[in-house]
Amino acid sequence: MTSATEEVRARPATRLAFVDNLRVWLTVLVVAHHVALVYGNLPVWPNWEPPPSPPEGLPLDGLVLLNQAYFMGFFFLLSGFVTPGSLDRKGSTAFAVDRLRRLGIPFLIFVVALRPLYTLPTYLALPAADRPPYWSFYLTEADLGPMWFLEVLLIFALGYVLLRRIRPARPRPVIKLRAWHVIMFALALGVVSWVWRMVVPVGTYVPIVGLPSAAYLPQYLSLYVVGVLAYRNDWLRNLPRRAGLLGLGLIIASVLPMIMLGGYLTLDLVDPPPPSSVAHLGFALWDSLFALGMITVLLVLFQRFVTGQGPAARWLAGNAYAVYLVHAPIIVGVAAALHPVALTPVLKFLIALPVALLLSWLAGSLLRRLPGLRSVL
Repeated sequence: MTSATEEVRARPATRLAFVDNLRVWLTVLVVAHHVALVYGNLPVWPNWEPPPSPPEGLPLDGLVLLNQAYFMGFFFLLSGFVTPGSLDRKGSTAFAVDRLRRLGIPFLIFVVALRPLYTLPTYLALPAADRPPYWSFYLTEADLGPMWFLEVLLIFALGYVLLRRIRPARPRPVIKLRAWHVIMFALALGVVSWVWRMVVPVGTYVPIVGLPSAAYLPQYLSLYVVGVLAYRNDWLRNLPRRAGLLGLGLIIASVLPMIMLGGYLTLDLVDPPPPSSVAHLGFALWDSLFALGMITVLLVLFQRFVTGQGPAARWLAGNAYAVYLVHAPIIVGVAAALHPVALTPVLKFLIALPVALLLSWLAGSLLRRLPGLRSVL
């Protein structure tokens, strides 16, 4: 691995504006992802209004498929990127307490105050004869919606604290990121994901922790580690413009395993090939190549063109975390309001999405004005 002779030293607590803007964009994708699930064919939360015929929901299913490949992994990468500097400044104990406060309190707020609202359609969809009292349903239903991200992120953060306790940070040679590093990482991630998914297939739901995408844990963990390394080696600040061409190449190349190894066969939800088949390897390689390609392209685009931090951008970035917390019940309300309207699934999506985004940001902004919550959200 090629490395320079300069050493990694603690850097001042400066924020990269384009990273904040990327968080806003990824939050928009989270809301779009869940609105698309309302009107698509995939029988997962919050799919309460499936299309009259499967072809009508296919565009929304495609959006969900492409999003799932990279957007939450990208969130973990950006979260890993801000972790080392925060721990360096605060120390391990203060950092761990801060993570418990910043992730644990919002998690409890959602479970106690917001979860009853977004699970209500699921409860009402149960046959009346078999429907238990709502308090019983609430206590036994393990679906945590998007809050699984906070759970997993908290585990990763505390794991990093433990690692730093065992192996304190010290100056190391800076690793110069090369194209072949990214390519080999994408290929290795594809193979590891294929092996992991033999045991934890795509679509596996872990009810104890409410984790809906356990098949992507290798991606989440590895990209969190990449985020930590990106901070230590200043990769995001020094990302070359030609990296965008690498990302575009990875996106194009991701089509090859889908075709040559039959990865597309895994999209058959009725009769998919067995988990150990080469078709699943093809899908896993597509997954990882596409993910790394999209992440690289977006990093370059935002680094070059989306660096503004005016009042509107600061407001959006400042409330993005709160939006992640409140958007689920807001989507429920928007979907319920649009339910009597007779439109195609795609048209309903195009109407519901901007409404849900606007209401989510407004609600998030208001929530952060409540005493004691601004420092948490």
